[in-house]
Amino acid sequence: MNTFLDVVYRALRFFIDKIVGYGAATVMLAAVLLALLEIFRRYVFGVVFYWGQDAVTFFIIGSVYLFFAVTQAKRSHLAVTVLLDVFKRRDMHGVVRVVRVFNSTLSIAFFSAFAYWGIPAVERLQVTGRLTQSMTFFVWPFQACLLVGFALMALVSLFQLYQDIQALRGVTVFPWAETEEGIDI
Repeated sequence: MNTFLDVVYRALRFFIDKIVGYGAATVMLAAVLLALLEIFRRYVFGVVFYWGQDAVTFFIIGSVYLFFAVTQAKRSHLAVTVLLDVFKRRDMHGVVRVVRVFNSTLSIAFFSAFAYWGIPAVERLQVTGRLTQSMTFFVWPFQACLLVGFALMALVSLFQLYQDIQALRGVTVFPWAETEEGIDI
């Protein structure tokens, strides 16, 4: 049965996995191809685009920032699982669930705070019109990618917290997400 939250989470995951994920991967690929073109142009023709280094650097950084949300949605963003694996081997699944609730709660607090307090920084960059070193690209869109990435991670973490709390109660929600995330508790 599809509940309202299930439908919303599926839509969010589709957006993050398919739109943001593939978009970030496409930008990353384009930046890598530009870097290869720049290498070829430098060593074969002795010339480069004056903006090439900035484009490669900032577009790779922007795509990584956006891809943070994809890794968080799969629960693989900065996943240190050594302690959880020990608890799982000892059949301490309740402890694993409590730790996951704690982690999800901290994630929401951190990601939300980072996104909220980063808004003035993006606004300041936008108002001042700060440009990259080549004076070609505005810096604020790349900083905004970081904020969007963190905001999406906070939103996903909210759904994951709900999932973790329900697991503590013995209720399974978003079973399709558990399969994608590799949850085995």
